[in-house]
Amino acid sequence: MSTMIRRTATSLFFGAALAFSSIAPMPVQARTQCAKVEKRDIAQLFDRWNQSLQTGSPDEVVKNYAKNGVLLPTVSNQVRRNHDEIKDYFVKFLKLKPMGKINQQNIRTFCNIAIDSGIYTFTLTNNNQPAEVQARYTFVYEKVGNKWLITEHHSSAMPETTNTSAQ
Repeated sequence: MSTMIRRTATSLFFGAALAFSSIAPMPVQARTQCAKVEKRDIAQLFDRWNQSLQTGSPDEVVKNYAKNGVLLPTVSNQVRRNHDEIKDYFVKFLKLKPMGKINQQNIRTFCNIAIDSGIYTFTLTNNNQPAEVQARYTFVYEKVGNKWLITEHHSSAMPETTNTSAQ
């Protein structure tokens, strides 16, 4: 009886060894390294974007956006889903010599993602006449390589006139 138990145990051992040796090793998933970022660093990304507007070059502005970035602009009904479409928007928008400033800012940071939303005002110049336009905005930034890029940018006109007292 002990010989039979030994043979069974030996068979089970070699069977298990054979089964485990035929399993392909599973690759270990690399841990995502989360970039350390301060809210002030994210706030400076708006400044970088705004300074690129001052160059008057749509190509400079587009450098702030990820290749698959999405722009939902204030003064266009078309959703812009790539660099060419985003550039097309800024070719027209930059003719107004926009200068932006943040009125209200809310920043949240996550692992390699940051969201900056609030209210901004643009001074736009048309026929040498400056005018201010206030809008709501959301920028979603993603750390791509060593640079923070805009993956989503939504800007929309204020739904109420500024002299409305409704809160």
